Amino acid sequence: MGVAAALFDMDGTLTDSEILWFEAEKAVFARYGKSWNDGDQNDLIGRAIEDSCRLLVSRLDLPLTPAELAPLLVDEVIHQAKTRGMPWRPGARELIDECVQAGIPTALVTSSYADFAQLTLDACPDLTVAVTGDEVPAGRGKPDPLPYRLAAEKLGVDIRDCVAFEDSDPGIRSAHASGALTVAIPFQVPIPPLDGLVIVDSLADLSIPHLEKLLAARQ
Repeated sequence: MGVAAALFDMDGTLTDSEILWFEAEKAVFARYGKSWNDGDQNDLIGRAIEDSCRLLVSRLDLPLTPAELAPLLVDEVIHQAKTRGMPWRPGARELIDECVQAGIPTALVTSSYADFAQLTLDACPDLTVAVTGDEVPAGRGKPDPLPYRLAAEKLGVDIRDCVAFEDSDPGIRSAHASGALTVAIPFQVPIPPLDGLVIVDSLADLSIPHLEKLLAARQ
């Protein structure tokens, strides 16, 4: 069984951008006299931005609505990325390159907004399409399966013939529920125990022949 498409989460899977989000959150919250420490961010990893903002406004008692907070965080994380650079996770660029050489289309499927995701797309134009957090209807972001199903639809492939790569609980649940073969790469948060979930230490441990065998084995 061939791989119809490779669908990649961004933050924590392709890029080590969680540190950028942490620094952005600290900077924005400091404007309102609020502190934000190591570990506070873990509850946000993989969530849709609107969900994260609702949680943050409530937890920190911010004088903002979630809709007002979201663009402040996005603007600040873009600033952090442009200042610090966007670090890639081990094996990420190499696996995308292997997909390109094999003629396998790729997609970026992220809860981040398009403005921030564009930095990754600019750095890696081989990513064929993108589904971003501001593109899906409110309440239908990860862990809902819609983002991954939209990516397969954009590529014109059957989601059941796709492989999705994720690192967070909401993202893994989204990819798994979509019908894609889901590969989890643990990073900063625990991995949910789901039937058929493939867990590897790094994207560097994977190859196209390996993915083809995994896909064929579940048929």
